[in-house]
Amino acid sequence: MQPWVYIVLVGVAAILYALLLPARMKERKAEQQSLKETEAALELYMADIERENVELVQLVSSIKQQSQTNHVAMQGQISDLQHQLTELQQSSLLLEGRVTNEEKRLRELEVSVEKGSYAKAAAIGDPSAGAEMSSIQPEVKAKPISSIKLRYPRLFELHKQGKSIDSIAKTAGLQRGEVQLILQLAKQEESV
Repeated sequence: MQPWVYIVLVGVAAILYALLLPARMKERKAEQQSLKETEAALELYMADIERENVELVQLVSSIKQQSQTNHVAMQGQISDLQHQLTELQQSSLLLEGRVTNEEKRLRELEVSVEKGSYAKAAAIGDPSAGAEMSSIQPEVKAKPISSIKLRYPRLFELHKQGKSIDSIAKTAGLQRGEVQLILQLAKQEESV
């Protein structure tokens, strides 16, 4: 081939390359613009996620703090209730001791009164006093009036009427277990 053909071919190739070069540049610019827009959208999305994460961390920490505050308050209430229970148990033991001592004193007083009345009768010369003293059997003690029945008259009235424990609890404004306990204590007092 002739050298001028080579020159023409090289010229045509240069022109084609020059024509294609701006199209490639436009594509690159479009790709770069699209890439920048995608990066900006991702940055906004990441910022939103980070903000939401911070809000979640704050919410969790406030819930944790509130839970700890509630826990401390409940522990305080529990310790107060335990202290009150201990005091009530101690006072109950003291009262039981006093009641026992009073019962002993009453029995001793009763025995001394009986002995004193028989001694007076014997001193007067009543011959039947000795016989009476030996023939007298210990009297059956009158059952003391139940102190529980005095405290809860309405409850025992409903019980006598044959009401159920649940019905009594609703009417008296007590818990079912309390009603059962009161009835059991009354039975124990009656059996004593």
